[in-house]
Amino acid sequence: MSGFGYQSKIAILVFFNAICLFSGRADAVDLTQASKAVVKLYVTHQSWNMKQPWTKGGIQMSTCSAFYITEGILTNAHCITDATYMQMEVSGHADKIDVEVAAVNHQVDLAIVKPKDSNFKPDIRPIELGGLPNVREKVVTIGYPAGGRQVSYTEGVVSRIDIMNYAHSNIASLMVQTDAAINPGNSGGPVFSDKSGTCLGVATQKLRGGEAIGYFVPIPVVKQFLQDLVDGHVDGIPALGITIQTLENPAIRQSLDLNDEQTGVRVVKISSAGSTFGKLAVDDVLLEIDGHQIFNDGRVLFRDNMKIDLRYYVTTRQLGDDLELRISRKGRVQPLVVHLTPYPIYLIPRMPQYDQKPRYYEIGGIIFQAVEPRYLMGWGRHWPTKIPSDIRSYYSEFLGEHDYKELVIVSGIYRASANKGYSGFVENSRVVSINGIPIKQLADVSKAFASATGNFHQIELENGARIVLDKAKVDEEEAAIRQRYNIN
Repeated sequence: MSGFGYQSKIAILVFFNAICLFSGRADAVDLTQASKAVVKLYVTHQSWNMKQPWTKGGIQMSTCSAFYITEGILTNAHCITDATYMQMEVSGHADKIDVEVAAVNHQVDLAIVKPKDSNFKPDIRPIELGGLPNVREKVVTIGYPAGGRQVSYTEGVVSRIDIMNYAHSNIASLMVQTDAAINPGNSGGPVFSDKSGTCLGVATQKLRGGEAIGYFVPIPVVKQFLQDLVDGHVDGIPALGITIQTLENPAIRQSLDLNDEQTGVRVVKISSAGSTFGKLAVDDVLLEIDGHQIFNDGRVLFRDNMKIDLRYYVTTRQLGDDLELRISRKGRVQPLVVHLTPYPIYLIPRMPQYDQKPRYYEIGGIIFQAVEPRYLMGWGRHWPTKIPSDIRSYYSEFLGEHDYKELVIVSGIYRASANKGYSGFVENSRVVSINGIPIKQLADVSKAFASATGNFHQIELENGARIVLDKAKVDEEEAAIRQRYNIN
């Protein structure tokens, strides 16, 4: 894993042409002082084995970059995910320093680490944070990519600013794209304006299959994260919790009683966990957000002559903020204020539940789990197209569309006499009921088994399969099954 950060899906951002960056250029800013605030992280990771959720996988090593700011040492969340041991190398210090995680928001791939020794206070000037760059602005990254042990300066040009998916979380937020070569190890390093020398963001990822397309987390997202930390707790970024339809066809606008001057997007679905639940209705049209007109393609004006996804005015706000909307409901225009609430909004969470031990329940060698992305990633790099159809059909479902809170499945059968003959047809289908009790979340599974009164446990699955277990045989074999497969 050394090089591309934690997990193969993450790549590290670094800009091209490091050697000649400053030579012969009178207009290039001197970032020598800033480089002293950049450190190298050495991280040992051990993630959970989702096929055997009571065990961990192999130990992996990676290196990343990080940098001192006023609030601590800033880096990427993917650099420190499932970390078991971390050290940092500081310019001018002979020994590596043990560090630990102070705060993390996996949604936007940001984290703060700190020295374990609170007395370690190097003479380092923290890097000051700037603002959002301009398109075509020249930028410089400082960090520790592979290929040498010295700090590296590399450059690129901002090519796009938009709402895009973060590879680490599968959640969309503001991100900056740059034309850039990719080297391992630079993830978590600062990105500077080549002209002003102000910090513009944190290097984070690349586009797979793209030619020199890299990304960094911009300062508005960093500042949202730091403001979120003021109360000592990470709440994350908010979400409206709706699915929308663009209204570029005149006929559909007319069917929604919009006049020729009105533009917006149609509300298609609403999550019961989202900010707009109980306030918006299907077929409402969002006309404005935070005082900004919403165009028929779902974007809003951004700066002078650009457009950006309407979620820009959501993800850069804090949880608990009030957001003003203007909607059209059956042709009647009205204002609406929503109280911003957090993710998750989907039945199957978009973001892997990093750093958390998987939740499961075992009985008679049968493993029950609630579906989350770490489990789905077991189908490989292109897992969205490879996961079983019984699971895929639920992937875009909002919370509240059904009367259950999690998608609980049989994830595996560990063979024993008690479960003879069931392997192969019962895995990865939703558990509908156990012993006549509906299963709405994983916590219901243990209660359902404990409630059995007859001689058998009966499990009904959505694909029509039924599992019937002899209670006495399960009780007789349970200890031996757990010992055989090291289940704890």
